[in-house]
Amino acid sequence: DLRENKVSDKVLEAFRVIKREFFVENKDLAYLNQALPFLGQTTSQPLVIANVLDNLDLDKEKIVLEVGIGSGFQTCLLAYFSKKVYSFEIDNQIYLKAKENIQNFMQISKISLDIELYRLDIFKSKKVIDKILEKYNKIDRVVFSFAIKKIPDFILKNSEIIIAPIDEGSEFQKLKKIITQKEGIVVKDLGYVSFVKERRER
Repeated sequence: DLRENKVSDKVLEAFRVIKREFFVENKDLAYLNQALPFLGQTTSQPLVIANVLDNLDLDKEKIVLEVGIGSGFQTCLLAYFSKKVYSFEIDNQIYLKAKENIQNFMQISKISLDIELYRLDIFKSKKVIDKILEKYNKIDRVVFSFAIKKIPDFILKNSEIIIAPIDEGSEFQKLKKIITQKEGIVVKDLGYVSFVKERRER
């Protein structure tokens, strides 16, 4: 399915290496190209994740910020292509399960990925983001794994490429690629998606 939808060879290879069966509740369904249940929510359809990966232009020098860990599957795929992934999750149950999934995968597969997980609300995480910026002087890529109405300014102004499902009030969201250039901001539509909507801690 991914090949027929013109997913790149490098992303296809990553899906062979980062095995989805470690990150889903029903391993018999792991290799279906569809969203699957995960702790009362759903994990993203592999084609959606592949589309995100192909549009991020990742390499081993890139620092990536992931907002919403989900099952940890996309987190590992991002880390496979990048220097380091910082991943934020607001839901404690999801955070703990994703952390377990990632640790189990790396232990059994013997694949080492540079991932740092935070059980934090991204909207209250400016101090953490500032520390990342202080260390690397950049955040190359940002991926939102939930539908968001507005990207926080402290992320927007410090990131080269952001991919996010933008909630415009309808049933589905537009997956958008936001590119910050010297000339200004360029926005590209990557199609319609259906993600869980944003939550904030009180």
